[in-house]
Amino acid sequence: MFGRKRGVDLLDTDEMDAFFDRLNRMNETALMGMRAAWTSVESQRHEDAWAAVRAAGARDGLAGEIDRVRKKAIAWASRGSNMAPEVRIGQVQNWQVIKMEAGEAIVDAALGTALGSRLDAASYDTLMEPWIRATEIS
Repeated sequence: MFGRKRGVDLLDTDEMDAFFDRLNRMNETALMGMRAAWTSVESQRHEDAWAAVRAAGARDGLAGEIDRVRKKAIAWASRGSNMAPEVRIGQVQNWQVIKMEAGEAIVDAALGTALGSRLDAASYDTLMEPWIRATEIS
């Protein structure tokens, strides 16, 4: 059979379903807050967290799965069909920009959610901090 070989599917979990469901219900304020929280983290912490993501991928044979999670998060941030309930027809372009600007934070949170305990606590916290702050708002 063609396609992915059987094994771990990081996207097919209750945690990831809940993550994308919550993401679908976020509003502009929460996404802008998520972006602001992400940019407030020093770049070395981001680099260290991403090194931990790559290490987990190599260690656990999940590099392809990590790429799938990253691509799904980027796709969510870049598509225009998912609009917050309060977005009006004249504001669609603005909503797309807000989603795209939050894209890096969305990718980090998706990977933190997908990898969970496969990451050390500091890396997990770095990836998830903006998400946690944003979901407290929404």
